[in-house]
Amino acid sequence: MPDVLFVAPDLHGGVGRCVAFIVDALPEQGVDSALFLLRSRNREYPIANPKVTRALPVIESPTKLRLMLPFAFFQLLSQIRRDKPSIVCSHGLLCNMLVVLAKKILRGKFSTVAFEHSSPAIHYGASKMRRLKCWLVSQTYRRHDAVVGVSRGVKEDLVSMFPPLRGKVHTIYNGVPLDNVRRQGAQSQGAASDDSPYQVVAVGRLEAVKDYATLIDAAALLDDPRISFTILGEGSEHAALQKRIDDKASRSPVTLAGHIDNPFPMIAGAGAFALTSVRESFGNVLVEALCLGVPVISTDCPHGPAEILDEGRYGLLVPVGDAAALAEAVRRLAYDGEIREKLASQGPERADEFSLERHCRNVINLFQPLMQRGTP
Repeated sequence: MPDVLFVAPDLHGGVGRCVAFIVDALPEQGVDSALFLLRSRNREYPIANPKVTRALPVIESPTKLRLMLPFAFFQLLSQIRRDKPSIVCSHGLLCNMLVVLAKKILRGKFSTVAFEHSSPAIHYGASKMRRLKCWLVSQTYRRHDAVVGVSRGVKEDLVSMFPPLRGKVHTIYNGVPLDNVRRQGAQSQGAASDDSPYQVVAVGRLEAVKDYATLIDAAALLDDPRISFTILGEGSEHAALQKRIDDKASRSPVTLAGHIDNPFPMIAGAGAFALTSVRESFGNVLVEALCLGVPVISTDCPHGPAEILDEGRYGLLVPVGDAAALAEAVRRLAYDGEIREKLASQGPERADEFSLERHCRNVINLFQPLMQRGTP
């Protein structure tokens, strides 16, 4: 009987990565955990915890997932009835709704905790089903015993949009396994020569929300052969971004390098790491770059980056979609050794504030009184 059953859509993307970390880490802290996934995905994040249930096979289509959802929900009911966890902790709006419904059907004595990884004001506000999603949040989240926002901004969004949640919402930052990142970052990729260009690396899905178009425009504005850019990742924007690169001739080259299983050696060897997102609920990759001692440039997007970088103390913040400001920030880091060294030296210490160990402590502190209440 696990202490905590985590429920998540899959082990893909940023949410899946965070879930994999915590489900693996909690047993080492004396909290038995299990994981229920609605579906399998290609290129899932690895997980060592053997107590993993995948309700559905590999499904990439959201439409197909919706059609198969009743089957997955029936399996979730069966697992909760069988395992009798003290807490069911769900991640994302869909799973947060399903867990509330499961508790009502089962008349469960277990406690429930809902994690919100998105900025409601922006994420749900930009959706075509804005009113429906906001209504679902208002009806669902107040029925959980606790709600967690992964940044202060997410928490503030939830409280301002849904006042009945005041007093129920907590901020717990995502946890990053820093030792693992450093270990992977230390793997050799070959030393750069003295005359190599100053390398700026970005990592993420090639989707509109990551706004790599602005990064490409910044490279065109720089037009400096001593500065180059590499973007790691795959996604639906690949063709459009490559065309933008081809159309904007620049002596600051931009390379779409595709997916790399271990991007950390390339990040560790870069002169700077850039995040150009329109929105982020947190920004794990910023913490990873900081812990590797790489200076960071990020858009000041809602909500995580400014919190991670302490309003610019630990990295350079630029306005969203401002190619000129981004180009100037890159130029500053490339040619100002003093600011470069300062940010590089401060980064690892700042990253420690977002370690997986600290995350586990915060989660356990939240769970402990709920475990006692939720014991059958």
